Amino acid sequence: MPKSKSFSILVLLILLCLAAPISSARAETEAVATVVALRGTVVAQGKSGASRNLSLKSQLFQEDVLKTGKDSQLQIMFTDNSIIRLGRDSEMKIVEYRWQPEQKDGALRTQVKEGTFRVMGGALAKNAPQNFKTETPTATIGIRGSMYAFRSTLDSLSVVFQGGRGIEIFNDHGRVTITTPGFGTQVLLNAPPARPSRFTDQNLNNLNRDFNGEGGNGGDGSTGGGGSDTPTPLLVESDPTPAPAVTPILPPANELPSAPGANLSQAPPSDGIFTYGGGLVGYAIKSNEETEIINENLSLGINWYNRRIFGIIYGNAGQDDKPAFFFGSTNGALVSDLTIFGTDYNYNYATNDPKFISGSGYGAFTGTAYDFFSFAARGSTYLILDSTIHENWVVTGAGQQVTDLTNSTTVPRGTDTWKGFATGISVDLDSLYPYPPKLFQSSADDFTLTVNKDAGTLNGTLSLGYELNASYPYGEEIVELQLGGTTSNSVYVRDDLMAALITEGDGSPDLKPYGNFMVVAGPTEQFSTYVTWGYWQIAYTEANESERIIATPHSLWIAGRPSTDSVIRPGFTGSYSGGARGSKLEASGAATYLTGTCNLTANFDAANPITSGNITFPGYVTLAVNSASSSITASSTSNSFAAAISGGGTAGSLKGAFFGPAANAIGGNFYSSGGGVQYLGIFGGNKQ
Repeated sequence: MPKSKSFSILVLLILLCLAAPISSARAETEAVATVVALRGTVVAQGKSGASRNLSLKSQLFQEDVLKTGKDSQLQIMFTDNSIIRLGRDSEMKIVEYRWQPEQKDGALRTQVKEGTFRVMGGALAKNAPQNFKTETPTATIGIRGSMYAFRSTLDSLSVVFQGGRGIEIFNDHGRVTITTPGFGTQVLLNAPPARPSRFTDQNLNNLNRDFNGEGGNGGDGSTGGGGSDTPTPLLVESDPTPAPAVTPILPPANELPSAPGANLSQAPPSDGIFTYGGGLVGYAIKSNEETEIINENLSLGINWYNRRIFGIIYGNAGQDDKPAFFFGSTNGALVSDLTIFGTDYNYNYATNDPKFISGSGYGAFTGTAYDFFSFAARGSTYLILDSTIHENWVVTGAGQQVTDLTNSTTVPRGTDTWKGFATGISVDLDSLYPYPPKLFQSSADDFTLTVNKDAGTLNGTLSLGYELNASYPYGEEIVELQLGGTTSNSVYVRDDLMAALITEGDGSPDLKPYGNFMVVAGPTEQFSTYVTWGYWQIAYTEANESERIIATPHSLWIAGRPSTDSVIRPGFTGSYSGGARGSKLEASGAATYLTGTCNLTANFDAANPITSGNITFPGYVTLAVNSASSSITASSTSNSFAAAISGGGTAGSLKGAFFGPAANAIGGNFYSSGGGVQYLGIFGGNKQ
């Protein structure tokens, strides 16, 4: 007997009603995010009302309510790679989440009761920004593929845009759109959002206080003792019982946030050096599919005359963590050729394979005075030994012009030829143990560098000769390393903001694909305005196929424009004071990085020119310099001196030169050994 049409419709409705709860239940039980970092005790309350303590890699679900306490913080990552960070005393509900990567569609809706939050949109915010919303008691925040931070109470909202394409803040009383990094708005209950304005330092401090430190008794986020206002990193804690992780999918390059539009009313500056401070966030996916959050500080400088930028990304793992670096060129307000590089290991790496960070990105300057910079980048971290990928990473960052750092209204021009000195400590990559090391100390004229300040490039060579401890059975010369050359592998912003990648030259060892560069030390660490010092590194294969690395921070260089014989002549005397950096190597293989001082005197009035003084590393050794037979020479292009040194049961030599138009500074290197201990390093200082 045939079924009626109404009967068929009734059956269909019944089937749909039965299927809906099944589909809904599946969505509610599927994990939507994972905990990637936390501090203290953090609780999630599920739909049923049951609470559970969260730990690293804990899974999170739709309708979970997340709560931090007065001493706790949380950072979570959704499956589309969106990241939300909760500060102290914060509460947020995951109301809705879905992500369909094949259709590039989804939604993320959260409800905030109160607290402090940072948000970085992932693939969902790029492909379906209209469905990415944060609801607060006073207004809703919409995202366009961006980063923002906000603080919410039951009757107020303070939100600042930090980078990307923009955010919208709206309620029943009004709506504002913010596209300039560093600008934000305030919203009161039952009132429209205020007109966007630049956030002051006090605004930002108020916003950041629940991300700072460990929390104080006063409940305001103060750490006491007049500490820094710089946000401290969210700590990744150990996980004794890891939960299964939600594995994010690394988005392809075309899913990175788009370079923010400039929207500037005036042309960029044509002169001057500006400095910026800020931070970056992102994530890395390791080869074992573990996910690691990235949350770092950064600083950068731009030379508006030669259009070059150079930046430093500071790690948060303590003093042994190495910074990464980036450089590029501007075309108007845009930067399309960012190069990111750096090391990712500790020197004593018996259980820590040396790694090299390599990536690329783009960015833009914004603001009415070009006082904001934001960028996006992606890349990989490689094992230096075999060039395999250790992890892939994606980051976005932003910085604001810093007025209390050195900003120059004019910049140096022209081309200079620098001379310098270097030291190197080479260790075996295969054994992953720094003993026995090979030590190198360059001589005068072994290190030359052409500094083109108009083009913003470095171009030079570095040779070290044979190792000092030649009793070691194998070894070869380190000669004719090529330093920089073009804008693609070098950068010059000013004397204390520059870097170069290192490549093979005639006679140099075979360099490995990753791990070869030189950079300056920080501006506040420099010894003098006439000499510049920094670190360098190469990974290479010797003729006997030994795999080795000359690594930071124990391998150093110092260079500058040399003085001429018009000032270095009989009758010249000078006393110099400054700093020293070096390493103490013990017979056991232990290596200690040292910071010290130098005080030297040159006397050309004596029958035999002499140098005297000392290099001191407090708590370790004082190396006395006293040599009546010093060899001091000068010419129109270079000058040099040498002296014997001794101290702490060791003896050796010091090599140096004069720098500046009137022998304004000295710089050089030293080596001293004895009793199973070796000291190796650089020194420099100004004329007193």
